Amino acid sequence: MSELVFRTHAACSEALRHPGLSAARFQGWSPQGANALERAYALLGLQMVFTDPPAHTRLRGLVTKAFTPRVIEGLRETIEGITGSLLDTVTPGQPWDAVATVAYPLPVSVIAEMLGIPASDRAQFKRWSDDFFTLLDGGLPNLGEVGLARSLAEFTAYIRARIEPLRRQPRLDLLSALVRARHEDDRLSDDELLANTLLLLAAGHETTTSLIGSGLWLLLTHPEQREKLVAYPSLWPLAVEEFLRYEPPVQWTSRIAKEPLILAGESVATGDWVLLELAAANRDSLMFPAPELLDITRPDNKHLAFGYGPHYCLGAALARLEAQLALSAVLSRFPALRLAGEPVWKPSFTFRGLERLQVQ
Repeated sequence: MSELVFRTHAACSEALRHPGLSAARFQGWSPQGANALERAYALLGLQMVFTDPPAHTRLRGLVTKAFTPRVIEGLRETIEGITGSLLDTVTPGQPWDAVATVAYPLPVSVIAEMLGIPASDRAQFKRWSDDFFTLLDGGLPNLGEVGLARSLAEFTAYIRARIEPLRRQPRLDLLSALVRARHEDDRLSDDELLANTLLLLAAGHETTTSLIGSGLWLLLTHPEQREKLVAYPSLWPLAVEEFLRYEPPVQWTSRIAKEPLILAGESVATGDWVLLELAAANRDSLMFPAPELLDITRPDNKHLAFGYGPHYCLGAALARLEAQLALSAVLSRFPALRLAGEPVWKPSFTFRGLERLQVQ
């Protein structure tokens, strides 16, 4: 088994939609010696992002209705209201952390509300989500292997406790919809329900937090682009796409070859790992003229920040809307906003985002 790395936009795009490459890279696998984490990796293998058709098609179909354009647009007032309340906590003229104040709490509040999670439990969900992303990043948090396994057990116990009442008395939320689908059609096992609830919670806020934080940092370090947005607010959709291209929240992904194939002229053998550097693909000069230039007017921005093909990010439209509304509100509320310290980036190989962004 070999590892092959691809960095061009053409190669990554081809790989992400190639039927001979599998996304099921966690099924039946756990790192050597990680016995306490076997349960964690078993659940990872049931998440829709790590499955292939027909399982992927079935799982994705269950949650697609919660992310239709009509549903997402219906969240606009909710997002605006949450954003306004968060910005009300800022003391004018005093430094504040844009990540802790807006970039993190907004997305987690939105996805938690969609899932029907009480506000009192959202801080705990953040801790579970952080542990999940550490696992995805290939490392263990400070609490160690046993502690991470315990964290997952706490999460599954919490969701199981919420599932049973929802089977008897469902509500109008995403978790209830998943429970009903399993109960009525017998298409979701309890483990599939647990695994994909964790995915929706974590993916539903982590990457959006990174997008909002990075987007604000880019605007504050590129004043000419900020001035364009202030003068021409209609550029916001293009601006968000450029933030995604320039600082993608997910830097790379991978696939496993199910069969011998040729990818971008390279021979790939069965079982080979194919590593796709999405961040590099987003700076490919063959696809993006002047790729190192941040240009919020860039047309036809076919970045790969949300993936491509059958595993294209289900929540992409929600992330875009949250970022646009949050960032435009920040600039409108604080027209003279500036950096008040060096940004602190997350120590991660896979994910790109800010831990702290002091502004004033």
